Amino acid sequence: MSLTGIRESNLFAKRYRGWQTRLLVVASFWGGACLSVSAQQSAAIPNLPLPQHSLRSDLASPESRPAPARPERSDFQPDPQGWRSGSEFPIPGQPARDLLPPDEFVPEEDPGLFRRLPHSFRDGAISIEYVYTGETFTKATGGLNRNHITNYRSNLDIVALVDTEGMGWWNGGRFFIYGESLAGRPISTTDVGDYQLFSNIDSTISDTERPSFTAIAEYWYEHYLLDGDLRFKIGKQDANADFAYTDLGGDFVHSSFGLVPNCPMPTFPSQTLGVATFAALTDTFNVGLGVYDGTLSDGPTGVRWGFDTLGHNAAMSLFQLEWMPQFGSEGELPNTTRFGMWHHSAKDVWTEIVDTNPRTFNQNYGLWFIVDQMLWKENGAADAQGLGVFFQYGWAPRNRNELSEYYGAGLVYKGLLPSRDDDLLGIGVANALFSPDFRSVSIAAGDQLGPSETAIEVFYKYYCSPFFVLQPDVQFIANPSGLYQDALLPGLRFEILL
Repeated sequence: MSLTGIRESNLFAKRYRGWQTRLLVVASFWGGACLSVSAQQSAAIPNLPLPQHSLRSDLASPESRPAPARPERSDFQPDPQGWRSGSEFPIPGQPARDLLPPDEFVPEEDPGLFRRLPHSFRDGAISIEYVYTGETFTKATGGLNRNHITNYRSNLDIVALVDTEGMGWWNGGRFFIYGESLAGRPISTTDVGDYQLFSNIDSTISDTERPSFTAIAEYWYEHYLLDGDLRFKIGKQDANADFAYTDLGGDFVHSSFGLVPNCPMPTFPSQTLGVATFAALTDTFNVGLGVYDGTLSDGPTGVRWGFDTLGHNAAMSLFQLEWMPQFGSEGELPNTTRFGMWHHSAKDVWTEIVDTNPRTFNQNYGLWFIVDQMLWKENGAADAQGLGVFFQYGWAPRNRNELSEYYGAGLVYKGLLPSRDDDLLGIGVANALFSPDFRSVSIAAGDQLGPSETAIEVFYKYYCSPFFVLQPDVQFIANPSGLYQDALLPGLRFEILL
């Protein structure tokens, strides 16, 4: 079987309606019913204090939980400075990643560069955020050809958040609507040839062949219960905003630092309909479960409403355990460890990667393991400046997946230079290992496929103002797709809060 034939055989069938697909539909109705009941009863639910953490008795109230292991996390509480804590910018294409809980969300008085744009209504009950991301990269050497290609790629995010309590409806809920406009020339598939995609906005939707599009990417409702310990999320959403992500990896440009590449979850630019539940079991342990439409990430759902594919491509299930302890003599070094599993229920469409007489499988599955750890802070727990490290691992069966293993790691330093307390310096390595079975079949078909593709990225994120950031970036990609010459890509990204 040829390399092209294997890739085509692993696309999702659009006619399977298995038991897990029915589970997605049932779960959606169940989640909606739970939210309806909870909306009526939320006023009667008492506030339940969280267990007291042994290291934080003098630092925070019992009602607050540890935040993720980002450099600006201090005193165990996020800083309610609007949508994002500190001077954080949202991740391009994933503005839902770092949203504060409804009770900690406080709209900013000056939310953007252009104050004439509408940003807030009804005393902050309705808030709107505009983010423009632009980047230009040059393929200086290597890749698919000898051309020196320079591209420009941009993404405009427009996000509306509606607080149900602020609107006078009910407590503990919010609606989220996200529109995006992606434009410019992607060069991964045409010139670089890298498997992992060097940019997290350099994605294309192959089924529609639309590298540029404007769409309603997400629309969902989220409800909090039990003083925030339990939340439900239902609608069209990006699963990577809640599962299998790194806190410290979100500022990198390379796509694998935000998502383990051998986990085919619904994410940018193909978000799908789904329902998810998250619970705080203890002060430091969280658990999450999500069931989503199983359309592949290169399918058309990102540019559509999502209902036309619901139930046609089976279901994607995600489960994650999250542990958030505090290390250091003063508890100043936060850690976030995530372990998760994924399962796709497509029947008889996962083809065994062999030369002849391939079997078909009724499912696909895998796991991930991610650690974010602050190593050092310049002035103790109250200081946001310091050094952090992250590690990623992903695994999937070698007999039905092109990538069987993935390893990623990186270092991020906040405030390295004097008087530049918010700037970030990062270096990361992403190593995708091709399945031995996939390599054997590819070599038999005439493709001298190497064992792996490795990407190295170095960036410096310079905060010019609260509304504008520049990010010089350089990436070296060794053995793109296991087939092509090593590529060097210097570039520049900028973000503007409009």
